Amino acid sequence: MLALLYLATILMQGACVCRRLYGFNSVYHYIAASFLVGLVLSTWATYLFALAFAWSNTPLLGANILFFALAGLVIYKLRPRSAFNPKLTDSRPSGSTVWDAFFIGCFILAACYLMFGTLWLKDGNARMASVVWNDFGPNLSLMQSFAVGHNFPTEYPHYIGEPIRYHFLFWFQAGNLEFLGLNMAWALNLLSVFSLLAMLILIMTLGELLFQSRVVGRIAASLFFFPTTLSYVPFLQSQHSLSQAFASIIHLNHWLVSGYPYKAEAVGTWSLSIFYVQRHFIVGIGVFLLVLTFLVGFCRQRRRPFASTLDGTNVAKASDAEIKGAEPEAADHKIACLTSETQTDSSHEQSPHQIVSFAFTGFLLGLLPLWNSAAFATAFAVVAVMLVLFPYRVYILSLLITAALVSAPQLAFLFLRDQGFTHGNSIIHWGLVVENPTLSRVLSYFCFTFGEKLLLGLAAVIFCMTLPRRLFIALLILPILAFSTQLSTDIINNHKFLYIWVLLLNLFAAYTIWRVGKIRWVGKSVAVALLLVVTFGGAIEWFRIHNDTIVDVPFRQNRLSEWLQANTSPRDVFLTDRFVIHPILLNGRRIFYGWPYFAWSMGYSLSTRDTLYGKLFTEKDPVELVRLLNENSIRYVAIDNGLRSGYLRDKLNEPVFKRYFETVFQDKENRFGALIIYRVPDRMRNNTWRAGIGDRIASIEAIKR
Repeated sequence: MLALLYLATILMQGACVCRRLYGFNSVYHYIAASFLVGLVLSTWATYLFALAFAWSNTPLLGANILFFALAGLVIYKLRPRSAFNPKLTDSRPSGSTVWDAFFIGCFILAACYLMFGTLWLKDGNARMASVVWNDFGPNLSLMQSFAVGHNFPTEYPHYIGEPIRYHFLFWFQAGNLEFLGLNMAWALNLLSVFSLLAMLILIMTLGELLFQSRVVGRIAASLFFFPTTLSYVPFLQSQHSLSQAFASIIHLNHWLVSGYPYKAEAVGTWSLSIFYVQRHFIVGIGVFLLVLTFLVGFCRQRRRPFASTLDGTNVAKASDAEIKGAEPEAADHKIACLTSETQTDSSHEQSPHQIVSFAFTGFLLGLLPLWNSAAFATAFAVVAVMLVLFPYRVYILSLLITAALVSAPQLAFLFLRDQGFTHGNSIIHWGLVVENPTLSRVLSYFCFTFGEKLLLGLAAVIFCMTLPRRLFIALLILPILAFSTQLSTDIINNHKFLYIWVLLLNLFAAYTIWRVGKIRWVGKSVAVALLLVVTFGGAIEWFRIHNDTIVDVPFRQNRLSEWLQANTSPRDVFLTDRFVIHPILLNGRRIFYGWPYFAWSMGYSLSTRDTLYGKLFTEKDPVELVRLLNENSIRYVAIDNGLRSGYLRDKLNEPVFKRYFETVFQDKENRFGALIIYRVPDRMRNNTWRAGIGDRIASIEAIKR
């Protein structure tokens, strides 16, 4: 199947590039990096090729032909350095490869459960968990506009007429995989599972690099699946007995809430759902982790460990008590870190190669805004602070400059229209979602939400060495940004800074748990207790994930979808009710105005669109109505019971459409809300159509009255 060949090509192309630019801790690290690099580069190439073929009826056909040709050339040219023989470090901390494989296997199973368990196809319907339904409305519509529609140049399927203001490349790639042969669910789920697995492997790798322990990496990656606040405490306090608590957990069908009036608590703001609902977020985080592993690995490589300078004087800097009292694995880490301040690699023979690696990493980071702008902002902010705190500033600066240059056109395209990226809001916003945000209220919210892991993270900072400590300080820019700025229309988007921060805070919490576990007699028991504390709330919410209700959305194998595919063009625009999701959208067609929140959150002008939308559904003069519809490139008008019972019901001009427009589809079975679709006459027929109107003036006046 071509889609699987495309995925294999992504991996091979990424491997050929990564093999020349990076070193790796493990084969797993190599595969994860290769997939993400290949995915980002290949998706950009395919999309740009599709734009070049926008004039054709099927842009993705020409785009994929060119992509396979280009990828084949790249792989052929880079083949002398075998992609199957990566440069693996010879200083990886000791540990069991079997345990690595076991954890990765568990991650695969969990990822498949989350992704395939929240979206699948059955009997012509798209079946999805209720928690994903709202976000999947615009995102699946976007995906389908590429897979079976024609969305080049790209517009938002819920708001036609302006260039898109959304990071869409993940959904473009999912649509491309569907175009190449996978069904909608498999295309999205497979891409999501691979992306999540790559992200988790990079968390494991970063844990190894920072703390010289594979166990820390495994624990940190596992903590991803158990995002925990203290919300489980009031939940358990509300139970009257142990048996009632057990039954409530087993049958849980809502997210745990704190009891505080925080915005969006009931929709699982701090739950795992964000990662299987907004799946494009995962790739952005993965690339950020790839950048961090590269920078941390570079610092460790350049600062030679004590073991390589046994005849030097740096031994004195590590006390005998410190070294002898540590476990062998920890001792190696202590020696390496204690000598890191003074022992550097003076060789500059590889400087040109290293500059290329930094420039490419910056280039990769600069490609992120159209994948996920929040992940890009996070990565850029953290690396900018690392520029101040870390050595090798020239290298890091070259990375940042490259990223800034590559990202600037994308950021301008997404945000620098109308009133800028804040859309009229002040960029300074204190308190995130806390009402009346006094310092005490904000601290209360912060400690309630992150207190457990933050305490463990602070403990890690006390005991860890210079490199992870500096990274911890650099990461503090993320809660600062989250609680003191507003960089988008909806303040809820600031949560993404904190999602990534907690993901990396898990590394430090894992280190503390690992260190505690090494204490004699009570260490393992205390470590297990700490693990239970930081995972208990997240473990409870897995039952909520399992018990989620399922929403069926008609997709294929029905009369409407067959009519849409056979009788309409992929370029056609429909005037409809303000849908979240609908078969019209899932079949790749776009609508003039969908659910308003989606457009508002991206900074589109709603006041003008609301006025025009109301006029289109209340205009009684058929000549003026046709003019307005054609002026806005609307080819079909679809009226259903949602419109007939909505806020325009008393003024709805359905009688005009019935009398003067051609009815091309009618939902006689009432499967789609008694939907009737009317074709809009084109401008070339307007004069003829106008000439036949004279004898209907009386009827029109009657309708108006």
